[in-house]
Amino acid sequence: MGNSDLVKRRPFFSCLLGRFLCAALALAAAPLVAAPPSSVPGVADRAAVQAAYDGLSAAFSRHDLPRFMSYFTDDYIDVDEKGTHLGKEQTRRGYREQLGQMKTIQSRYTLQSLTPAPAGGLLVEMKMHAWGVGEKRILFAKLHGAFTDDLWVRDLWVPTPQGWRLQRRQTLRDDLRIRPR
Repeated sequence: MGNSDLVKRRPFFSCLLGRFLCAALALAAAPLVAAPPSSVPGVADRAAVQAAYDGLSAAFSRHDLPRFMSYFTDDYIDVDEKGTHLGKEQTRRGYREQLGQMKTIQSRYTLQSLTPAPAGGLLVEMKMHAWGVGEKRILFAKLHGAFTDDLWVRDLWVPTPQGWRLQRRQTLRDDLRIRPR
């Protein structure tokens, strides 16, 4: 392509550049408007699941096992770090035993990620930090002291007419520390 060909095509390039600049100026003049939070996928679900975790924490702190277990579906399955599967009733008995050993407990949940799951469910990776005071019976002795527990789980929440309910929990890591007094 020689100089004469470039001169012949210059009007085409000038017209194309002019159209591009007009479009850019029109877009720049339009105000940027954020979408309302309710239309962003997952925001309402994240808030609802966080509220469910807050409800779980409050019920457990009050030692209100029936309210705590109301957040679990009837077909709930708990899978511990070793791969052992426990149903809802076995899980209830385990929590009843834990609550019997704890005088006080506080916990804080932090949602790490939410991923859509089949049937409208949500797969949630969550970290929990709990602390409190209690006692632990080991053979014939009782240890009194403070504890901390750092738990990392993957929970499957499903929508129900009563709201979001926990259907499955897989414990990824559980780091319980007890400081006897």
